[in-house]
Amino acid sequence: MSLAKKCSRLLLGLTVGFLAFSAQAQTQPQDSTITIARVFARLTVLFNRIIPFLALLATVVFIWGIVKYISAGDQEDKVEEARKVIAYGIIALAAMVAVWGLVSVLSSAVFDAGVEDLPGLPGPDLTPFLGPDGAGA
Repeated sequence: MSLAKKCSRLLLGLTVGFLAFSAQAQTQPQDSTITIARVFARLTVLFNRIIPFLALLATVVFIWGIVKYISAGDQEDKVEEARKVIAYGIIALAAMVAVWGLVSVLSSAVFDAGVEDLPGLPGPDLTPFLGPDGAGA
C-alpha cells in the first residue's frame, strides 16, 4: 500500500474519531439570534479542538519520516522519500507556529489583546514547574 493511501486512511480515521468526539447534544439558548460574537465563540471552540490534533498529526508525520530514514539504509529512493516526509512534517509544524504567531500579532494590533489573552500552544501545563516568576525553580 502506498504512503498516500496510508495517510489518507489515517486522516479519515482521525476525522471520524474527531467528529464522534466533538458531536455533542447541546440545548438551544432562549435567545436564538445569531450574532457575530456567537459565531466567533463557536469558531474558537472548534479551532481549540482541532489544533491539537493537527499538531499531533504533523509530529507523527515528522517522526514517521525519521523512522523511514533510519530504516532506509543504502537505498537512495527510500532515503529520498523519507527526506520528503520529514520536510513535510517540519513545514506543517512551522506553518502552525507561524500562524499562531500571526494571530498573536494581529490580535494585539487590531483588538488590543495581549498574548496572555490568547490560547497557548497545545501541550502540558508546565506552570507548577516554572515557579512564581515563570523562570524556573
